[in-house]
Amino acid sequence: MGKRRLRGPIMALVALGLLSGCSSGAGDSAVSESRAVAPVAPKERSTSNSGFAAETASGNAQSPATGQREVIRTAELDIEVDDVERVGAEVRRRSEGAGGYLQQEDTYRSGTTMEVRIPVDRLDQVLGELSGLGRVTSRSQRTEDVTDQLVDTRSRIDSQRASVQRLRALMDRAATVDEIVSIESELTSRETELDALERREATLSGQVELATVTVRLERPSAVADDDTGFLAGLFGGWRALSEIGAFLLTAFGAVLPFAVAFAVPATAAWLLHRRRKALRKTAL
Repeated sequence: MGKRRLRGPIMALVALGLLSGCSSGAGDSAVSESRAVAPVAPKERSTSNSGFAAETASGNAQSPATGQREVIRTAELDIEVDDVERVGAEVRRRSEGAGGYLQQEDTYRSGTTMEVRIPVDRLDQVLGELSGLGRVTSRSQRTEDVTDQLVDTRSRIDSQRASVQRLRALMDRAATVDEIVSIESELTSRETELDALERREATLSGQVELATVTVRLERPSAVADDDTGFLAGLFGGWRALSEIGAFLLTAFGAVLPFAVAFAVPATAAWLLHRRRKALRKTAL
């Protein structure tokens, strides 16, 4: 009877032991399975990161280059030609044909100086064409990097625009006359500065887009020096006579005030001397 009483609790303990063993085995198998599966997550993460890096790299490769420099190009070209008028018209025609224009022209006795604006991508082509119009005596090119100036100017323009917008928003919320007057004054000042910055940016951008070419067309010295022959000698003699006459008149005009100043006392002394001489004769 006592053995039967002890058998019940013993069987219960054995059953609990078996249950706990099964649960621990299941837990160990679950842990082992989780450990087996766990390394997959970092692998997937690395794969996704590599994909992201690849996309980023491809995106960077497709983005426009940010290292482009802003450069102002200028050139000077001296050419000897027999017919300055004809070649000058040809320079204008070829400049306009390249998408440029004549900015300034100064004509003098022996030739002319022309300043033309040419799209920078056509500059070398136009210089080659113009060089074929005569005998080139001088040719030069210069470049000026204005990248930093343009970047700084555009950054200041963005900041100034944002500042102007903030002031306009404050103007809409102004409640008193003093606030309105103060904001208007500051807004006018910043708008003026913004306008100056925009003009500067437009000027620099225009100089970058269009190169400036100075073309000097000169007649050859033998053609320019045509002061020979009878008429040339006659005109030369007349010019020399005119210059001598102008010099003599200038000298006479310079001496005349001094002559008048000395003539008055000299005349008075001479008259006094003649009167004394007449009085002596009368006394004798």
